[in-house]
Amino acid sequence: MYDLARESFTSPATVVRLCKKIDIRGFTRLKVLLAEEIKYFQDMKLNLLDSTTIEKDDTPRAVIEKITNIAVKTIEETRVLVNEKQFMKVVKLLEKAVIIDFYGVGASHIVAMDGLFKFMRIGKNVITYQFYDRQYVQAVNSDASHVGIIISYSGETKEMLQIAGILQKNGTPVVAVTSCGENSLNRIADYNLFVTAKETVFRSGAMASRTAQLYIIDILYALYCSLHYDETIQRIQQTRIDSADVS
Repeated sequence: MYDLARESFTSPATVVRLCKKIDIRGFTRLKVLLAEEIKYFQDMKLNLLDSTTIEKDDTPRAVIEKITNIAVKTIEETRVLVNEKQFMKVVKLLEKAVIIDFYGVGASHIVAMDGLFKFMRIGKNVITYQFYDRQYVQAVNSDASHVGIIISYSGETKEMLQIAGILQKNGTPVVAVTSCGENSLNRIADYNLFVTAKETVFRSGAMASRTAQLYIIDILYALYCSLHYDETIQRIQQTRIDSADVS
């Protein structure tokens, strides 16, 4: 306990209060739970790396199993990182926003487009652009009535950091969907929604990041809809396109 207090620049009394606040029966129990969680993450990461590396002689069945495994494990690990209170703060922010702006480049822009379509269907004013110069102008024209959702797995994409800086200067709340751990974007953002952080070969790391980011957007959308259930159900029904309407 004294070592933890010293390393965290607090006091033994603060550690005790932390245990009480999170309803844990003493510091010994806290150590056990932390050890279990660390082992869980280590095992999950090792198992995922071992079971998703595409080998030269893999059969089609083996490839299918590996890609399925990375999707399932990625969501399981990201679920551990989901902070309900943080999500609800972002949802409340989206409720008040006049315009929701999604930002992302490369694979992250696919996730931004998914977010745009979801929130557009329930009547929110949503904007995103494929090209960075449009996203730059989009950010410059934003203000405190907007919310900027920046999607960047690494949190170090130069263009997205520039966007974050512009939004911060304009007083626009910044929500980052980025990997857990320290990175430049999550230090700038007002709100962070974390995804699992892992890199593997054959772009399965990129597959994991996309899956995790889409999962985060799905949760955000579902939580928003749950607070406006009757209204959103009606809007979704109104915006459904039947095949007969487009034939």
